[in-house]
Parts: sequence; C-alpha cells; structure tokens
Amino acid sequence: MKKLFISAMLSLIIGQVSQAQSIVNVIPKPQEITYGDGLFQLDKHTTISFENCRVEDVDLFIKQLRQASHYPMMEKKQSSNTIAFILDKKLDLPSDEGYQLDVSAKKITVKAKTAHGLFNASQSLRQLLPSAIETTNNVANESTWSIPAVVIKDYPRYHWRGYMKDVSRTFYTINTVKKYLDAMALYKMNTFHWHLTDDQGWRIEIKKYPKLTAENATVFHRTEKQPAERSGFYTQEQIKEVVQYAKERNITIVPEIDVPGHSWPTILAYPTLGVNKNSYPNHIFPFVSSWGYWGNQFTPNTLDPTKETTYQFLDDVFTEIAALFPGSYIHFGGDEVRHDLWEKEAHVQDFMKQHQIADVKALQSYFVQRVSAIIVQKGKKPIGWNDILADAKNLPKSTAIMSWLGEEAIKEAAKDGFKAVATPASHLYFDITQADRNDGTMTDLAYPQINSLQRVYDFDPSNGLTAAEDKLVLGVQGNMWSAIAQDIKDMNVQNFPRLLAVAEIGWASKSKKDYAEFCRRLDANLPRLDSMRIDYYHTGGYIAGSWKSADIKEEYSTLTFDVTKKIYDNGRAQAGFFFVDGKNFLEIDAVQLLQDGRIIDEDGHHALADKFRGTNKIKPFYYNFTVKDYNPNAKYEIKARVRGAGGVDSKGNFTFNLSPTLPFNKTEKR
Repeated sequence: MKKLFISAMLSLIIGQVSQAQSIVNVIPKPQEITYGDGLFQLDKHTTISFENCRVEDVDLFIKQLRQASHYPMMEKKQSSNTIAFILDKKLDLPSDEGYQLDVSAKKITVKAKTAHGLFNASQSLRQLLPSAIETTNNVANESTWSIPAVVIKDYPRYHWRGYMKDVSRTFYTINTVKKYLDAMALYKMNTFHWHLTDDQGWRIEIKKYPKLTAENATVFHRTEKQPAERSGFYTQEQIKEVVQYAKERNITIVPEIDVPGHSWPTILAYPTLGVNKNSYPNHIFPFVSSWGYWGNQFTPNTLDPTKETTYQFLDDVFTEIAALFPGSYIHFGGDEVRHDLWEKEAHVQDFMKQHQIADVKALQSYFVQRVSAIIVQKGKKPIGWNDILADAKNLPKSTAIMSWLGEEAIKEAAKDGFKAVATPASHLYFDITQADRNDGTMTDLAYPQINSLQRVYDFDPSNGLTAAEDKLVLGVQGNMWSAIAQDIKDMNVQNFPRLLAVAEIGWASKSKKDYAEFCRRLDANLPRLDSMRIDYYHTGGYIAGSWKSADIKEEYSTLTFDVTKKIYDNGRAQAGFFFVDGKNFLEIDAVQLLQDGRIIDEDGHHALADKFRGTNKIKPFYYNFTVKDYNPNAKYEIKARVRGAGGVDSKGNFTFNLSPTLPFNKTEKR
C-alpha cells in the first residue's frame, strides 16, 4: 500500500509538472524557465505601468491585447492585477535583447536592459496568452485571458536572426511584406533581408534613374500570361512606410541590390552599363522561362566592371538606398556572375592587362572592392553572397559574407576573418522540398536534398568552427526564392513552419535544443498561425487523391476526384498529376473543374505525367483553373481525360490546391 501511495503521488507530481510545462510553448525556446503555481488572470481592472521606459516600447503588444480582450488596460501603478514594464540598464543579462519575465498569480513584472529587450518580452507574453490574441475581431470569454505562473530569463544566441524575401522573381505588395514582419516579430526574428533586384525585375524606385521602374524592367511580358499582381515596384514612400513598420517591430531591413550579375532589368533600362550589347529579350520574364530564351538560367550580360559609369551609377543608387534604409548593412549580391562573358570581351582583357589583374576572379574582387568602398562611404557596412570569396585574399575584411554555398561556406568565410551570416541552401532554403517531391507543393526541384523541418532545426551555424571563428558568425537566416512558389499561399506553405525552426536556431542555446520537444511547442503554435490566417505545410502537402493501374485504361477514359474540401474561397486553383511508380506514364488530354456537375472551368492542354521534376521548363502536368463564384454548399469535382501510355502499370498522386484571391483572408482547413 505504501509503495502504491508513493507511486500515485509521483504520478500526480509528474503529471502536474508536465501540465505546467505543456502550457508554456514559447518559440524560440527561452534560455531559463522556472514554473510557478497558478495563473495570472486578466480582467477589466488589469492595469499596466512603466518605469524608466515608454509605452511606445511595447505599444504593439498593448494595442493587440486591448483589441482582442476588449479590456481598457489603463496605465496605472498598483500592487496587484498589473503588468509592470521596467527598464533596468544594470540587469545581469549577456545581451541587450534579453529580458526577465516574472509571472505570478498576483502580477506580471517585465524587466530588460533596453527597449528591444522589453519588446522581446512582450512577444513572449503574446505567446503565453491564448492564440485568440492574434485575431482582429475576436470576442473571447474573459476566463480565457490568463497567463501561467512562470519565471523566464531569456536572451538570444545570435544577433542576426533573419528571413529573406525575394520580391524580384515575384513581386509582393507591402501588405504581404507587413504580414511577414508581423510573423517575424512574434518569433523574435529581427532582420528582414529584402531581395529587391534580380534578373526578373527591378522593384524599387530610384529617382535619379526612372527607367529602372519602366514597364520592361518591372512588368512580366504579356506573352508570359502572369497574374498582374506578380509585377510591380515599390515607390520610395512605400519603402519608408515598410521601414517604419519594421522598426516598430524591432526589425532591421537589409536591402539588396544584386550586382554585377543578376542585373538584367538594369541593362534593359541603361544598355551602356552592360559588358556586351546583348539585350534579348527586351523585357523581364519569370525565372522558368530563362531556358527558353537563354538556354540556361543565367543572363547573357552583366554590368561592366571596367567602366567608371558603372561605379557612378552604383554610387547614385546606393546614395538613395542608404537614405531609405537606416540599418547598418547594404547587400550588394555578387553571386553567380558569368565570368566567361568577361573573358570574351577584348576591352575587358585590355583593362585587366592595364591594371595587372590576373584573372576574372581577381576582376570580380576589383569590382567588389569598388562597390564595398562606395557602400562604406555612405556610412554603411557591405555584405555579399559568398561567391565573392573566390579571391578572398584581396577582399576587404570590412565586407561581411552571406554564406549560402553549402554548410562549409560558413567555415570558409570565418577562417579568413570575415563576418558571416549562416544561410546555407543545404539546410535553410525554403524553396526546396520539405517532405515529398510528389506532394504538389511548389518547390525548386533542382536541388538534390530535402530540407525537412528536422533538417532545418538540426542545423548548427557553429558546426566545425573554432571558438574564434564562431565569434565571427553574425547569425542565421532562412531564404525564400520566389521562382517556383509564386502565389502567396504556396509561399506561406514553403515558409511555415520551417521559419519557426530558424527562429529557434538563432535564439536558443545549442545545448538546450531538442527537436521532439520543439515539435510539441510547435503543435501548440499552429493554432496561432491559423488565427493569423497564415497557411503552413501539412503532412501530405497538396495530395488530394491518387490513381493506380485499375483506375486507368489504354484508351482514353475519365478519372474523377472530389475536391470539395479543397475549395474554400474564390481564387486560382491548380490540379497536378505526379507519376510515382510503374512502367507506364499517364497521358492527360484535358481536365475540367465542375461545380455540382456543371463545368465551371477547363484546361485543355495535353500533357504527360512522368518523372520530370526539374526547374528548367514549365511543368506540363499542372492544370490551372479559376474559381469565381464559390458556393460553400456545392460539390466540386475534377474530371480528367486520361490513358495509360503504352500500358496501365501506373501509380501516381493527384494534387489540388487553391490560392485565395484575397491573401491572408482564409486558410485551408484540415
């Protein structure tokens, strides 16, 4: 009986501890957590107070809490039922971004050394509250507004905790950018890398060079049949608006102007800046069309590294960029430059001889030195992709490196004394498949690996580095290239939840990381993403059905799939046919979308569902439709005219995905 009693008590204690710990699901994982007893219950009498700090430091959180709870949250000092924010510059924390949070049943005390620390604490409080705080029109029961008793001491592992959005290959409005800044702030990510220029479009107004934002440099050509919202550029007033929005969320923006390669729009606008006269075609176009025009993905022209007019142009551009972005860094790209184009030009070879430049790698270093000096002259720090390390000995140490070419790229930068941001494609590229190449999600399928959530989470920027080299690592960053995943929903599914794993890499101590435990906290955070109306990856991706040998014939017949649950709003819909096994591919002659048995759209092109998953051509096994008059009570079906090509030994996945017309309005339910 005594043993049974002790066992029962232990079970009760363990159960209580587990229950308390399951309540605290903060991402990224705090450095130290001590669990208390009870809950702090918010009500209409709860107040807030500020000591040595301003309401503006946590204004976003207070406004959000007031709006969601409908409590006034008056500013008033009182001994209980209050949230006290205190700025204490002598607080014992290793980082200015750190904070201490003490929640008891009586009151909440928030302490930090800086306003940034107070902001980070407010985002932990946000996560400790119910996910209903994320909604804008919530009417919640008062009893739901509680926070578990807990003491947290917290600070980041790395300063640079970043996300890169490519708006060149696909343009996104400032509202979409703001939504991402909201999500980044929630998970304490503080650096937004804005990839503003590339071969697929120049996306920022430069007043001295108005042709950069002319139609042929910012709008996909009509023959590409791209939706209009995928083209465009930001005015300088819009840039200022986003910069301020980011600042209010403790986020610094790093703008990127990618030179001297990836400069097609620049050369179209100002042809004399090119190293040769190639300007075909005289417009921008989506990434996947590159092979049709050029035979590969790389432009047949670059900025000319030998012309003073090139450096004057860049000086003028970076003058305006520096004035718009108050952050320390300006990114100048420097990646994937076609040096063979330089080798073919006589005037370039003459220039190299005159200046005793040994080879084209050294010429790139010459270019990088010139550009870095321009950026430094603007009072900024230069940063470029690690391609620029090809001639590292001649590269100025003031230039930071964004290491993307393999996990070892961080080591290569640090061993030569360069500061580096860890962002290897091998782990942290979100355009890469995260589970299954046959699941219909829009990924760049040319990469060999699968960047699963666990692969992302397990990445360690300091792996293989000495202590001295590790000190040169600025931090970590996830990158999203919009070449394949263009619709906002597709982009969201690629980014989430992997972006949360990057947030934890950048913040949590290496010794405290635990993937299984992270997944438990992640499960608790998914309803928060639902409340924010952000789609994320689910097991199975977009798979909505399958076919097997018994379903098809050697003559044309009809395959039918019920997609009622996959259609939940107006928008663009896409059906995919992914051959996965067997001797015979699936031949598709036409596909129809039906509503209650009536055809509402049809894609009549002919295609083959085969093994091809490459990037270098438009995928013919995708069929596109438009849903205009969504009826939640209707039945929706896909009917495809198909046959087995040379036999019926065929198995495959049928995928279906809807991208709503209004982004962040509705999410797909599972």
